[in-house]
Parts: sequence; structure tokens; C-alpha cells
Amino acid sequence: MTAKNRGLVAITGANGFIGYACVVHALQANYRVRCIVRREDAFAAIESGLSVQQYLHHLDFAVVPDNAAENSYDDALAGAKYVVHIAGAVPLPHLHPDDQIYYPFIRSTKNMISAAEKSGTVKRIVFTQAGAGLIDSEVGDTYGKEMKGVLDEHVEVNQAALTYKPPLKSPHQAYCASKSQCMTYLNDLQRSKKLPFDIVQVIPGTVIGPSEFVTTRSQALEHIDRQTKALLFDGMAPRYAFGFVHVQDCARIHIEALNEQKVKSKNIPPWFVAAATSEEGVNGEQMWAKTADVIEQEFEQEIKEGVFKVGRSKTPVNMPYRVDSGFTESTLLHGETMRGLEECVREVANWYLRLKLDDE
Repeated sequence: MTAKNRGLVAITGANGFIGYACVVHALQANYRVRCIVRREDAFAAIESGLSVQQYLHHLDFAVVPDNAAENSYDDALAGAKYVVHIAGAVPLPHLHPDDQIYYPFIRSTKNMISAAEKSGTVKRIVFTQAGAGLIDSEVGDTYGKEMKGVLDEHVEVNQAALTYKPPLKSPHQAYCASKSQCMTYLNDLQRSKKLPFDIVQVIPGTVIGPSEFVTTRSQALEHIDRQTKALLFDGMAPRYAFGFVHVQDCARIHIEALNEQKVKSKNIPPWFVAAATSEEGVNGEQMWAKTADVIEQEFEQEIKEGVFKVGRSKTPVNMPYRVDSGFTESTLLHGETMRGLEECVREVANWYLRLKLDDE
């Protein structure tokens, strides 16, 4: 099947960690790709990626400086058959909860729907969501590590988070509120069958993996996710964990969800779960300890040399869900299982060891 036959997919946040992986997977799956970025130089970085070199003739870009501005995506979606919407604000402490997190999320989501309607060509949009939409930001760190809830295709958004409106107390509250409200809004739209396109939502776990743009170990330390940094370098204990997924598995799920033959409109679930299934009966501390055991066994010499320092005690503070991604794997991955925490961290460790020291 040729690239022309698969059609054009527009990917927002295409220069990000998940976004770039989605660009690569889409090109490999014979789609043409339009990278939607905030600045033109971001596309230049994408073009330099080793994995896209043989596909440059199937790659173009659109610049959307402010995705919360009215009509922001209209030109970017012109002629697109599919969209993967990943771009969004990270809830950093210095951001204004209302103006820089909540409203941008709400407006960019609605702008995307509006632009897709105007395009007359879009058939399906895949939205990246987050486990933050499943929790109440105001209960504090009381969820524990027992993973008693089940994160699957029918998990419910947090009902309290649906009620939070500006003025919001914190970036964390704004993030949880905007995610839960956007997730519900999009589910309602999909169920209404009023739109000329499908809406698919994906909830990823912590996304783990190497980056081909990183060349030194110091760069890697800036890139590595908090969970892996805690395990390999005794970094700060992450506040939340909603499962774990390799970046390539996460990207594959996003792109496979575009396939209208594989996932027919009538069979679209509330969400696909991009995270490896958790072993039943194992809590967060046990899962973390098992991975720490693997690191200590396989990288004994590097630990002795001080390259790694295992954060055995740095289990995430809140691990409320056991992941069950069986439906996602059977529907989108031909039954293949996603890589879990142990495999992902092992790969990142080996990648890190291959990188240059900064003085080399």
C-alpha cells in the first residue's frame, strides 16, 4: 500500500517525545505526515532525525504558534484525512492555572474539533489524554500504592474534577480538571454521532524510552522520565504513576487507532490504554522492587562504579490503578503485549551506557 493511499495525517506536538515517535511510526506505516509545531525551527529539528531521512518526501509542516487562538488549526488541517492531537501544556509550578493550563486545553480541544469540521476531509482524530483526568487533585497524596482501581477502556474520569472551574487553585488542579472535562466532552461528542469524523482517545502511562536526538549522558539526564530517573539515579520519587509504556508502543497505538478498518466507528471504546498490563495481585511497591532487582542484577558493575544508583525506595507516591490493556493489545497490536517497566528501564539503561561522556 502506498503512502498516497493511506492519506495525510496531521500530528500536533510533533517535535515532542511522543509526537516524534508518532511521526516515525506513521511514515513507516505509509502515511504522509504534516507536523504541526509552534515554531518553524522545531520542524527543522524533526527533519534532522535519522529515522525520517528516507521519508522526507512524505513530510511537511504547519506552524500554529497559539493553539488556543480562535481558528488556530484551520489551515493546518487543510487536506488532512487523519489527526493525532498530542500537543498540550505541562503543569509546571510557575504556570498560571487558568490562563496557561485550563483555558488553553479547553480551547485547543474545541479548536481542533472546529477545524476538523471545517476541513471536510478529516475522518478520524486521535487525542492523547492522561491519567490526571482520573484523579481528584484536592485529595492530596492519599491514593496509595495498592493499585486497587482498574485502568482499562472503561475507566471513569474523576467526577470531582469535572466540577472544578476557574479560578483554579494550582497548576495541578487545572491540569486534572481540564483533562477530565476534555475527555468527557470528547466522549459525549463521539457518542452523539453528530460529527462527520470519529474521535478516539488514548490514555498513556509514563512514557519511557531513548531519544535519537540525545548524544551525551548529560543531555540524557534532561530527557529521561522521572520514573526511570528515580530507579536508575535515585532521583526524586515521582508523585503519580498510571502504568508504564515504551515510547514506540505508545506511538504505535496512536497510529494504529487511525485505521478505520481495524477499529470501526461502532467499536471505538471510551479510551485505549497505552500502558503495559500490570500483574494482578502485585502492588506498586512490589512492582518497583522487582524492577530494582533487575537493575541490580544486570548492571552490578555500573552500580559499583557509581554510574547508576538504584532508587529502591523511590516508589511513586500515588499508584491508584492496576493497568489492564488487554482490549487495546488485542484490537490494535494483534495481541502483542506492550513492554512494561522492567523492559523499558533496562533499555534506557543500556542506551545511556552507549552515550558519550560530555568531555569525550
